[in-house]
Amino acid sequence: LEYFVVAESVSVDQSTNRISFFNVLEEVHTSKFPVLIPQLAVVAAWNAEESDHDRDFQTTIIFPLPDGKNQELNQNFRMTRPRHRTIANVVGLSIAQPGIMSFEIRLNGIHAAYHTIDVRKDEA
Repeated sequence: LEYFVVAESVSVDQSTNRISFFNVLEEVHTSKFPVLIPQLAVVAAWNAEESDHDRDFQTTIIFPLPDGKNQELNQNFRMTRPRHRTIANVVGLSIAQPGIMSFEIRLNGIHAAYHTIDVRKDEA
């Protein structure tokens, strides 16, 4: 895993394949709960090892929902190049209370990384 980032949005340049992150989420400040984050992009970049060429991989992104349960997003990809990028979009994430919200990514069921977001209530 090269990197794992959660941002409000991303853009991939079609001619260069370069990625730009917009508003990487490290903290969320709000005056009331629940707070709705309209959209998120969850991005991971993977580097291939020699034995990975043309192998199939599955990523699982796990993040908490307001009811205390976890949401899982699964993606499959085949490693055909030295690097591969996965992007998952989350629409309408509601956060019920302050605290640390962790996004976890697993590769073939094995933990690879966390991206944490500190959710804070601003005092009036």
